[in-house]
Amino acid sequence: KYYAIKPSAEAAMSLASAFQNKGDFTKALNYLNEALAVEKDDMERQKLLLHISLVALINKDYTNAASSARQARDLNPEDGAPYFVLGQCYAASASACGGFAGQATFWAAYDAMAKAIELLPGDSEYVEPAKASLANYRANFPNTEECFFNELQSGARYTVTCGTAAGVVTTVRPR
Repeated sequence: KYYAIKPSAEAAMSLASAFQNKGDFTKALNYLNEALAVEKDDMERQKLLLHISLVALINKDYTNAASSARQARDLNPEDGAPYFVLGQCYAASASACGGFAGQATFWAAYDAMAKAIELLPGDSEYVEPAKASLANYRANFPNTEECFFNELQSGARYTVTCGTAAGVVTTVRPR
């Protein structure tokens, strides 16, 4: 009730946290977005966007997660966490693409996760899962034959055509 009378970023964050702890990620996202709407400080906005991306990722809302992670990355390109979220979003959306396009999405997922590892501090909670993801993504790359039939050579530039990575430019790497 207090929030309805006097809304603030801090109050919205508290409510978001409570709903997140209850597993109500939709309501948590609503309050996080309300906090974002009133927050003016770019560093705080970056933290909020990262939080939104993580909650959306948990909620399997990969489009929202990727969009928020991109915005967080744009506010602080030296933070590896948004790249971690992007890698996960790209990989998760690959199955909806199917076929070669889906496999090629793993190139973008790999790139994002490799960038996350490069930027994250060594003791970050994301580093080990990111390293494990790299091997998984590599195993899903198209093979040499599939690249050949799609007229792609190793090292060529490739623009992903589907999923949350659509439009991302990556490098052809057969497994």
